[in-house]
Amino acid sequence: MFVQALAAYADTYLSEELNDAAWEKKPVPWMLELSTQGRFLSAVPRLIAVTRGKKQVQVAQEIDVPRSPVNRNSGEHPLLSVDDIAYVLGVGPWTPAKAADREKAAKHHEAFVTLIGKAAAETGDTALQACARFYGNASEVERAREALTEAKPGSLVALSVGGVLVNREAVQSFWRTHYQAAFSGRMEGSVGECLITGKIGAIAPTHEKIKGVSSLGGQAAGVALMSFDKEAFRSYGWEQNQNSPVAPDRALAYVLALNDLLRLDKGKRKDIAGVGFIFWLRKPAPFNPFDVLDPPDTDTVKAMLTLDPGVDPSPNAFYLAGVSGNGGRLRVRYWVTDSLPHIKGNLRQWHNQLRVAYPWDDPGPVRFWQLEYALHREGKPTADHTIALLRRAIEGPAQPLGYSILSTALTRLRHPGGGDSKAREKSGDKKSGPMDLARLRVPIGLIRMCINDLFRQKEGATEMSEGLDPACPFPAYVCGRLMAVFESLQSTTARKAGGGEINATITDRFFSLASTYPAAAFSKIVDLGQKHLKKLRGLDSKAAYGIERRIMEIEGLLQPSEKGPYPSNLSLEEQGLFALGYYHQKARSIADAIDGKLSKETSNHDNDEES
Repeated sequence: MFVQALAAYADTYLSEELNDAAWEKKPVPWMLELSTQGRFLSAVPRLIAVTRGKKQVQVAQEIDVPRSPVNRNSGEHPLLSVDDIAYVLGVGPWTPAKAADREKAAKHHEAFVTLIGKAAAETGDTALQACARFYGNASEVERAREALTEAKPGSLVALSVGGVLVNREAVQSFWRTHYQAAFSGRMEGSVGECLITGKIGAIAPTHEKIKGVSSLGGQAAGVALMSFDKEAFRSYGWEQNQNSPVAPDRALAYVLALNDLLRLDKGKRKDIAGVGFIFWLRKPAPFNPFDVLDPPDTDTVKAMLTLDPGVDPSPNAFYLAGVSGNGGRLRVRYWVTDSLPHIKGNLRQWHNQLRVAYPWDDPGPVRFWQLEYALHREGKPTADHTIALLRRAIEGPAQPLGYSILSTALTRLRHPGGGDSKAREKSGDKKSGPMDLARLRVPIGLIRMCINDLFRQKEGATEMSEGLDPACPFPAYVCGRLMAVFESLQSTTARKAGGGEINATITDRFFSLASTYPAAAFSKIVDLGQKHLKKLRGLDSKAAYGIERRIMEIEGLLQPSEKGPYPSNLSLEEQGLFALGYYHQKARSIADAIDGKLSKETSNHDNDEES
């Protein structure tokens, strides 16, 4: 299904390249300008400035270049008028010092010059004849080598005589004939049933290289998706790609598609945690899943969240693959295809599940990069965790988050580490402390999603809500609420006493212990709470009464046992419920305080108007 979808992509988006397989577009950083008499004039860099992220970088301009009809890993197979600098100019500063490499470069150059001479003789083209004269003059060739001492190994160089030769009709016609003859000869004697079309016919013995994965662990020269180059892979006497038979045109199609999708400038690739995620639609449409997962603005997500699922009846299909390199091979880490409306519905559900109550202005949807920081202090989670998050977003509840994500999120919650300062700086939240709601919102949203995914697998279980559920009977959730109330008691007492900021709150000291072994922690927390209540009664009896009554109401939800009201230890799932209960109670308390302050200000304003 993967290669079929890729071939269909090429048919839809790359039809021009498929129709003229003898040519392909590549960046060519250098051009050798020659006179009609065959003299070297100049070496012209073909670079333009482009923006990559926040930086301006110089990149080579693209032109049509001849496509090789054969695999060039061995032997001499020159391309006409545009080729690797070792082919165009032979041995030079760009050639490795080893004698074998220099001998190889000399043979490549000789083959390139021979092809130029053959094309000039057969076509009679004046520009090709000028190039033949250039190569017949050793001193002119040496001048060109001296002018290109800054060229990097492997750089493509184009010949130009009043314009690049590849644009000339005679050059294009000659190369098409040359390409078809060499390509047809390569296909002889290999017949089978194509895996993509199901038709019997010629089978490509090898497939072209896939480029653009060197940053993902692949070889810079390119990688292969289908390759059988070892004796152990050749079952029943099948040689090379007879093991995975694909017709030549379909083999070219899927490689063209991958090379196009993996281009960074096409906007169809997103690299995360060493995996390149490529995506496309069967029919062209303006949809990018990462604009929903990592929205540049919140309007995109808000529009999706308010869209009625039945309003988008589009039959369009969505495709997404996660790939990386493994030496000379392409590794497919993830692959999914579904209808576009279903994908949009899953993304809506994703954002809704990540929402948790927030007492201040709406901070907008959770970004994917924020979840990465919720799992790793430097925002670099493992590839497995990244793929798990993406699968949950794209495929919905059918791919629930498991205990691994929950465990990692809880560990980061209890031990935020230094990396969070970077995350806070990126999000604009520079002043939040370890247990402030601004920092907790994203990890708690992720924990809520993990818990709800686990609950869906249990018969009769209900999902945890965005905000406080006062009637929730889960002991772990109740204990989390109590932790938040005791923290509020401590801060209220300190504020009424006129003290400054508390160096270490009850939560700072006991959160890790209370969220795993509540009975051990709350024996100390309750004792401290009684002392704070006693002090607060002397400062503000009304406030003390209100907090004490809230503590009693929440404690009343616990079912006492022989070992006491608090659980002795909590499972991983219950630890998540504890964190959720703590956050919900704290968010509700802040929201109530804000509402009380606004009510008081409104009442005072009304009284002032009456007087």
